[in-house]
Amino acid sequence: MFNKEGWATHPSITVEEKAAIQHGSMAAVRAIVLHRTGSSSGKSVLNAWNNKKEGTHFLIDEKGKIFQCASLKTKCWHVGKLYSKCRQVNSCDEADLQIINNILHGKGSWGQKFRLVTAHELNKPYPERYPHNHDSLGIEVVGVLGKKSNIYEDANAAQLTSLFTLIDALSTKYGFNLEDLYAHGQIAHKDSKKSEGSSVLKAYKIYRG
Repeated sequence: MFNKEGWATHPSITVEEKAAIQHGSMAAVRAIVLHRTGSSSGKSVLNAWNNKKEGTHFLIDEKGKIFQCASLKTKCWHVGKLYSKCRQVNSCDEADLQIINNILHGKGSWGQKFRLVTAHELNKPYPERYPHNHDSLGIEVVGVLGKKSNIYEDANAAQLTSLFTLIDALSTKYGFNLEDLYAHGQIAHKDSKKSEGSSVLKAYKIYRG
């Protein structure tokens, strides 16, 4: 399904390369991060990626059409400021937790603190930490954030069918298991309710049984 340059060869995936979102080679691919666009149109996202530096390898539009915009061999800036995984799942050793808490309760803005936590986490090997730009593939699924609920809308049937097919293909290629699939809102500072990507990840896990 993918050639040696990391581009899709299957007709179900439309290649629309966006040079602006590709940032050098990626040595290893260890995980997939699932995103939601915050918009109702795939076209608007594709247009933005002509110049925007942040983006993902794949986009699934509102009709379920899959676009590949970056090679599997290149990094995309799509994760941002990480949560500490061990702090999220209550598995930190005492020394590590002390370092993280010192950062979070220290001086500086929250943005500065989150960047320091990210730098600390990136010293750890995966899967002791969450995946980041240098070792994960990003998939955007078109969908808006509810104004009242502050939760991303559910993906439609066509989007989910395409997403499941794409994840299955990438999992076969790289040997991913369910533990290597992440919702963006669960691993990085994004929406307040940590809902970005959660519903599509849940749907995939149900599909896999």
